[in-house]
Amino acid sequence: MRKPFVLATAGLLSTGLLAMGGHVFLSRVPAAPAAPRSAPSPLTAPAVKVTREGVSLAFDLTLMPRPLEAGQGSPLQAVARVAVTDARTGEPLAGRRPLAWMRLRPQGEPAPDDAACTARVKTYLGGLLSAQADVDFNAYWFLTLNHDQTVSVINPQIAFDRTKLQHLVSVGGGAADWALLPDRSALYVTVPAQDTVSVVDAQRFVVTRPLRVGRQPGRIALSPDGLTAWVSNDGDGTVSVIDTPGHAVRDPVDVGAGPHAFGFSDSGRTAWVSARDATALTALDVASGEVLGRVEVGAGVTALAWSDVARALFASRPGAHEVVVVDAARREVSRRIPVKGGLDALRFDNTGRWAFLVHQDTHTVDILDAASGQVAHTLTGFSAPDSVVFTDAFAYVRNTTDSHVTLVELKTLEGTGTPAQVRITMGQRPAAEARELGRSDPIAPLPEGNGVIVAGNADRALFLYQEGMMAPRGTHLNYGREPRAVMVLDRSLREVEPGVFTARGSVRENGTYDVQVLLDNPRVVACMEWTVGQVPLDASFAKVLPLKLTPEFDAKRTFAPQETVPLRFRLEPTAGTGAPPVAPEEIRVLLFRTPGTWQVRTEPRRVADGVFEVDFRPPSPGQYKFVVGVEGRGLDLGRLPTSTLGVSSPLAAALTSESTP
Repeated sequence: MRKPFVLATAGLLSTGLLAMGGHVFLSRVPAAPAAPRSAPSPLTAPAVKVTREGVSLAFDLTLMPRPLEAGQGSPLQAVARVAVTDARTGEPLAGRRPLAWMRLRPQGEPAPDDAACTARVKTYLGGLLSAQADVDFNAYWFLTLNHDQTVSVINPQIAFDRTKLQHLVSVGGGAADWALLPDRSALYVTVPAQDTVSVVDAQRFVVTRPLRVGRQPGRIALSPDGLTAWVSNDGDGTVSVIDTPGHAVRDPVDVGAGPHAFGFSDSGRTAWVSARDATALTALDVASGEVLGRVEVGAGVTALAWSDVARALFASRPGAHEVVVVDAARREVSRRIPVKGGLDALRFDNTGRWAFLVHQDTHTVDILDAASGQVAHTLTGFSAPDSVVFTDAFAYVRNTTDSHVTLVELKTLEGTGTPAQVRITMGQRPAAEARELGRSDPIAPLPEGNGVIVAGNADRALFLYQEGMMAPRGTHLNYGREPRAVMVLDRSLREVEPGVFTARGSVRENGTYDVQVLLDNPRVVACMEWTVGQVPLDASFAKVLPLKLTPEFDAKRTFAPQETVPLRFRLEPTAGTGAPPVAPEEIRVLLFRTPGTWQVRTEPRRVADGVFEVDFRPPSPGQYKFVVGVEGRGLDLGRLPTSTLGVSSPLAAALTSESTP
């Protein structure tokens, strides 16, 4: 599987960039105008190609025209495709790590030379807010499930002071669990108090709808193909199944009093459901939802895990001090493995051989070998561990009564020797000091496979760790919120077949774009040219933004520290665009000091139709920025005009005024 470039540490990658190989500039001839169509259809053109350092790179872009009902100026979805092959043999080169950006070239500006192209890539890697590409095919975000009914979206690529909060999504109630669809189009969040699952659009980061399920939904699990989501209705003994392509909820299935756990066998064709108060596991057909049978295992099952190595389902029964092994094909119990009590987690590593059994009460972790069906190791020295996640090289066990994460090296599990362990400090406060620990994973592997992001619940921060280091490599603040769980939303170029990488982005305007492709091995910057034009249904992208921002405050006045001043502004659809009026919940206002670490992101209050207001209370003298974004309309922060606000003490302002001729 492809491992993408390390974007969270993009600044490190820029070091030595100028020493890369040569750079090539190519131009694509625009495609002939396409005839208008009655329905949207993709538009693409032959790829542009470049050969460098023995590697052939091909780039092409497929545009999906705006639907008929969309307003003029709304962005188009674009799919970039980068093919990497051996220039001599034509064989695909798998496992490479390309990055790609597109910048709309201003009219009259010449094509960049080698130095300008390299400098542009270097600024993208540096993550400057002022140097973002018009189309970025390397989006890489951290999502946190917070204590206050919100999901934070943090952009680790932006070198923007200490806090990098990109979006804040209110999910409509206290969240219990979440799941990201494999196509990365939507995030499901269970909301027990509302008996709903909130559907979060993972492009615009807004809740598009609540799905009514059973009572008090808790855990949620996706089938391996991602076409169904399985929801534990803890309050009524049922399970709801959501058909994810249309977000349609099937009739609930009675499986016994919950909470419930889920496992999948037969290459994802069969779903297994446990109910804590029921004595049997229920097997259901994933496609139809039909009950296929039940297997008596005893009451008190808290976790299910499938092992490809054993071709069996493992069920934990903490109260009975055992793990039950179920033959999924025969639908019968094949073995009962005695273990210690207080079993809080059961999970297999990526190979499906090693099951980690986490015991919070005894501060231990047992490691079960699925190949032999026996506990191979018992590890001590933990501090009330409660969860475990895996990369290919390590298991990461969270300790809740101190601020450490314990790493267990997986390759040392072979044989009878003691497995290698190391404890890494993640933050200052133990997780147990948080309001609630939550039931979702507080640690998430990074897509490149050599590190993790850790949710510091009590520290209200995220800690970025790279394997081989003895401390976190970086910290991302969570804007005062406790992150109960974390995941990575990776929209960067993904290998879909050997040597072929694709990613989605948004294109807003026709014109000539400079395309930069950075390849890791060998390190080459290939600069190309791609022209966007003659799009069906609307032959030109509106250069006029769909919304017009008009400040109604005096940006030239001098503001005083610690003084609260309302900043009123008008935000209305631009004439002729057909855009609907904007609502307060669509708007994000960013106020920040430059340079400095202070910033505030907030939703404005509505004063009148099209008129909004936020409070500005600068903490100290300096220069501040007022930035407005409406991501759902394709207007990210910084795309609308910004205002600069000067803040000075009254005495300094008076002296300045007196000294002015």
